Amino acid sequence: MNRAMRLVPVAILALILVSAITATATTVQKFTLQELARKSSTIAMARVDDAYSAWDQSHKEIYTFYTLQVLDHVKGMKGETTITLRQLGGVVGNIESIVPGMPSFRKGEEVVVFLTQKDAAGYPWVMGLQQGKYTVVTDASGKKSVRNELSDELTRVGPGGAEKVPSVSGDLPLRAFLDGIKTDLNEAGKVQVDPTTNE
Repeated sequence: MNRAMRLVPVAILALILVSAITATATTVQKFTLQELARKSSTIAMARVDDAYSAWDQSHKEIYTFYTLQVLDHVKGMKGETTITLRQLGGVVGNIESIVPGMPSFRKGEEVVVFLTQKDAAGYPWVMGLQQGKYTVVTDASGKKSVRNELSDELTRVGPGGAEKVPSVSGDLPLRAFLDGIKTDLNEAGKVQVDPTTNE
């Protein structure tokens, strides 16, 4: 291997480090939960069944594709059992593309997602990046709650200007969370929510 060939990996590593330093934040519009619910085309509780990353046809962008199995329809997509998301970023071979503020999904995890209409390629996007993904967590007694995990890479902008947000929201009982959204949207009539329930 000649000296020029040995310098190529070093140059690439330097470029990656500079990119990582300069691209450390994403700014998006701030949404309340009610705004997320009303602006979303689809809201569903789902389980992440599959995930894979691939280059686009022009070999310029890496996308990650997630297959979600729908467990509960809250808004839109009635009758559909799966949702496929396509997000910018991912890992292909030894190349990693990172988009700050993009929500991450793990195989097997349960989530509540707020989604846009499908784009020109036929895929919905998560509303407000990380704002539109709630992770379902189960405590030791089996009770399920949701939490919204926002990274420091995401800055939300509202009427009062830019706002850094706490990295993790307080846990909310899953059933009350879903019923509250349905009630707010008046989906299938008003739903009575017992604020003392922990389901």
